[in-house]
Amino acid sequence: MASSSSSPSSRRYDVFPSFSGVDVRKTFLSHLIEALDRRSINTFMDHGIVRSCIIADALITAIREARISIVIFSENYASSTWCLNELVEIHKCYKKGEQMVIPVFYDVDPSHVRKQIGEFGDVFKKTCEVKPEDQKQIWVKALTDISNLAGEDLRNGPTEAFMVKKIANDVSNKLFPLPKGFGDFVGIEDHIKAIKSILCLESKEARIMVGIWGQSGIGKSTIGRALFSQLSSQFHHRAFITYKSTSGSDVSGMKLSWEKELLSEILGQKDIKIEHFGVVEQRLKHKKVLILLDDVDNLEFLKTLVGKAEWFGSGSRIIVITQDRQLLKAHDIDLVYEVKLPSQGLALKMICQYAFGKDSPPDDFKELAFEVAKLAGNLPLGLSVLGSSLKGRDKDEWVKMMPRLRNDSDDKIEETLRVCYDRLNKKNRELFKCIACFFNGFEVSYVKELREDDGGITMLSEKSLIRITPDGHIEMHNLLEKLGREIDRAKSKGNPGKRQFLTNFEDIQEVLTEKTGTETVLGICFPNFSKRLLLIDEESFKGMRNLQYLKIGYWSDGDLPQSLVYLPLKLRLLEWVYCPLKSLPSTFKAEYLVKLIMKYSKLEKLWEGTLPLGSLKEMDLLFSNNLKEIPDLSLAINLEELNLFGCESLVTLPSSIQNAIKLRTLYCSGVLLIDLKSLEGMCNLEYLSVDWSSMEGTQGLIYLPRKLKRLWWDNCPLKRLPSNFKAEYLVELRMENSDLEKLWDGTQPLGRLKQMFLRGSKYLKEIPDLSLVINLEEVDICKCESLVTFPSSMQNAIKLIYLDISDCKKLESFPTDLNLESLEYLNLTGCPNLRNFPAIKMGCSDVDFPEWRNEFGVEDCFWNKNLPAGLDYLDCLMRCMPCEFRPEYLTFLDVSGCKLEKLWEGIQSLGSLKRMDLSESENLTEIPDLSKATNLKRLYLNGCKSLVTLPSTIGNLHRLVRLEMKECTGLELLPTDVNLSSLIILDLSGCSSLRTFPLISTRIECLYLENTAIEEVPCCIEDLTRLSVLLMYCCQRLKNISPNIFRLTSLMVADFTDCRGVIKALSDATVVATMEDHVSCVPLSENIEYTCERFWDE
Repeated sequence: MASSSSSPSSRRYDVFPSFSGVDVRKTFLSHLIEALDRRSINTFMDHGIVRSCIIADALITAIREARISIVIFSENYASSTWCLNELVEIHKCYKKGEQMVIPVFYDVDPSHVRKQIGEFGDVFKKTCEVKPEDQKQIWVKALTDISNLAGEDLRNGPTEAFMVKKIANDVSNKLFPLPKGFGDFVGIEDHIKAIKSILCLESKEARIMVGIWGQSGIGKSTIGRALFSQLSSQFHHRAFITYKSTSGSDVSGMKLSWEKELLSEILGQKDIKIEHFGVVEQRLKHKKVLILLDDVDNLEFLKTLVGKAEWFGSGSRIIVITQDRQLLKAHDIDLVYEVKLPSQGLALKMICQYAFGKDSPPDDFKELAFEVAKLAGNLPLGLSVLGSSLKGRDKDEWVKMMPRLRNDSDDKIEETLRVCYDRLNKKNRELFKCIACFFNGFEVSYVKELREDDGGITMLSEKSLIRITPDGHIEMHNLLEKLGREIDRAKSKGNPGKRQFLTNFEDIQEVLTEKTGTETVLGICFPNFSKRLLLIDEESFKGMRNLQYLKIGYWSDGDLPQSLVYLPLKLRLLEWVYCPLKSLPSTFKAEYLVKLIMKYSKLEKLWEGTLPLGSLKEMDLLFSNNLKEIPDLSLAINLEELNLFGCESLVTLPSSIQNAIKLRTLYCSGVLLIDLKSLEGMCNLEYLSVDWSSMEGTQGLIYLPRKLKRLWWDNCPLKRLPSNFKAEYLVELRMENSDLEKLWDGTQPLGRLKQMFLRGSKYLKEIPDLSLVINLEEVDICKCESLVTFPSSMQNAIKLIYLDISDCKKLESFPTDLNLESLEYLNLTGCPNLRNFPAIKMGCSDVDFPEWRNEFGVEDCFWNKNLPAGLDYLDCLMRCMPCEFRPEYLTFLDVSGCKLEKLWEGIQSLGSLKRMDLSESENLTEIPDLSKATNLKRLYLNGCKSLVTLPSTIGNLHRLVRLEMKECTGLELLPTDVNLSSLIILDLSGCSSLRTFPLISTRIECLYLENTAIEEVPCCIEDLTRLSVLLMYCCQRLKNISPNIFRLTSLMVADFTDCRGVIKALSDATVVATMEDHVSCVPLSENIEYTCERFWDE
């Protein structure tokens, strides 16, 4: 398709349609013209032109003044000399490169038009009957060339409406392509397409205002300019205005200036005069306008220029580009397109476009290009600047520049990003630096507690300076983080002790060892778990009286003090992992302390006496093994979380803990709770995790907080929970390996309970009434050896996904009619006394549990109509699966070790089954018809001693990769008329009754036949061309091995050890000598140390 060489502005029409009116004027053509009109595409219409044999001058002119011609070939198109002459003129324009042409085939075959055959050809021949040959050839040339162009065959579309829209969009894209100069911005077309969809350009009446939002440097303005250039030709009145911040006090004058700029741009009048407000609405209310306002950071600017969409004429579109989401909300702009960071793949393409002028890097630049894209944080501005700076440089120059790119900010990037920082007020600038230097990656709630935030975090998020992740963490782009740290560092480049934040190891080391820290320092963040030597002495923090945040993630022996003389009194966060101190300084008052986190510390005690802990909300002393006592917490009235898990030397909790009335979370282990009444004061406790295995300290427990949501109490010595415990808020109950005999009496209001884990509670005799547990999702009562029955009230647990009742040795009955619609996993393994098989009614779910797959290798057990994924049912006393069993969704069936004689009657739909394990089913006399298990890959029948043969239907298992039948001592033969085309591993070792060499696949690679009764390795073994391992040791009946075995070029291991009849049978000495080079035929008595290693095991 040719592109126009003329200026688009010189063309009168966008589209010229050539068509047969009798075929399409009132149908397809009318719909197409309407669709083009909705997209503001000017289409020529032939109203008032009288058609004759000679094409009118007006049509010739129209064709030449159109940018695109759409030729609609239809049944009667060739019957009109008028249409054919139009086509000739279109063909001339196309050949000169002055016009694009789109052929459309309406109920005709393109090849018939191209070759002038079929019904179309018949019509054309009739038209040519009285025409001279030279005229005919001109038409033929035009028909052939134009019909060969890329176009649309309406017969290929789902509907005519779909094809009309497709053609109209194609025309629009050709008329308004992406402007030049934006090609390096990889992916810009997708952005523009998405925004155009929001703009709804097809609607002529609507007045639509759209926001484009995203962080600085992400390419908003570039996208906006490209979009504006593409849409400009559709709007006679248009303006692109960039907001410029002003500091003057003349607000009225500023607004009049804004109005003047907009009207001058739209109306093309440079000397326009405006003397009062509201002129924009007066002058433009009847005009269709396209207005794009870029880099907007002032609500008054929006109110003045585009106060309401109704200020402008029908079809108007207003686009506002900003990085402040709140500004769009305040102006009631609900249609917002968020420009997000490009993917890693797109970012790499962008960096390559700027650096190499192509989409991918040369092979020896790949790692460097990836690192540069990472340093830019995938930010288009960074990709552009860094990529351009590396353009034309060889690899050595790239390598030399990398250290500077890693450590220093680029001036151009910093200048652009600095604008958004400078627009913040003083308080939010401090918050920005605080996040950049310290709190990037922290939870929002965590930072709000430490900073007493009053909306600053939300504001920074709305201005795209940070992002709040779905799980509630703060995420600042690495280039913005670098900017914030550089701003802080610039204040005192030569003296790090005068900066607000210290995050660089060398700076921290200098300040702490030389004691140069000043009152300016607010935060020190030493990298988590750094192994670099950090030197701190007793007075390192003495000069930093305003230090609020101290975070040290570090361990080392011998280079840190065991005590400090001074800690700043204004500390709000003290986090020191592996802290070597035995106690905190006696001068430390903790008045402002909000969070004390000293995991894995050497602390023996925190401090002496009672401190003013009114600000303290979290105390985490996880695995502080030397800790012997907790200080007086009488004044810790705002404490919400206390973690003492793993504090093995701690023997008591202070009675003052009952003053912590806001305590929500308590984790402890190895603690003997002396004062049990302390729990009574914790009325707001929601999470309790304890690990008490001693009866001491728990005998008098008569109270558990009512608001508990999570109760973790492994090794609980109680026989039952307190009678007054009402579990109405309980979501998770985990009491594994407990001494519980029962949980409680009666029915509890358990509407919130989702998880119940009682695994290993060997004295548990009954499960309580669960009739009100409507939200229960997981139950694990594995190894509850005293449990005899399972409650029928479980039928109300319609959301239950996971149920493990394995190894309940005394379990005799299971409810036979459970309505478990969501069940995906059921394990009844190791329940030898269970006599009834549950008929469970359920539906199908999409939930996926990868961790369970790893743990059990069995998942998603269902019965009846919908049975996805896995079934594990061991040691049952049944003889056959229930007749209602419908395993069409089953992917894994494990009934190993069961007492079944057969699985089911007839043929089952097993299209989803991939793995089947019937091992150790000693009573199994036959395996079911597997003709429909076409996706089965692994079949395990080890130890099925009653099996005599396999059905011929295994020949349908074309995807079977592994078949194991070890120790099937009753197996006598395998089918001979099958070829399992995917079978790689066949293990028949120990099948002592098997006499015939198995020939069920020619693709076998590993064949294990040791300890079988096979008498001969036949000559057709040469067909097993892929065989690499053949083990037949201890085959006492083996008498003959075909020499064809030496033709197997892939054979690596062949073992015929202790096959006593083989050497005697092979009388040809040459053959024996040859064999000894390849295989082992030594009697076992001469090779006692010999061991056989299996290959290809999973």
